[in-house]
Amino acid sequence: MKHAYNKLVRDKIPEIIEESGRHCEYEILSDDASIKNALIDKLKEKADAFAHKPTEDELSDLYEVLTAIVKQYDFEPMHIDYLKMQNNEQKGTYSGNTFLISVDDD
Repeated sequence: MKHAYNKLVRDKIPEIIEESGRHCEYEILSDDASIKNALIDKLKEKADAFAHKPTEDELSDLYEVLTAIVKQYDFEPMHIDYLKMQNNEQKGTYSGNTFLISVDDD
């Protein structure tokens, strides 16, 4: 039975599938837009997986996808760290567990 996945997978997955005796069909994405769209979809998928099962393994998958996004968008990792530091100084961090209920604009 053929199962359709239509999603970005780690680069060794086709080899692992073939070694298990199964056959798979895949392509190597080459255009920027397709790669970026696939990475964003994968980010959503992995964030949802972590939300349902918050494990270190799921979190490591999120890190891997974020690393690929940084590379694909040609972002500078040190600049992202700098922006994170700036945001921490200006807005704080999430470590305070602050949950905003509402804002009255009157």
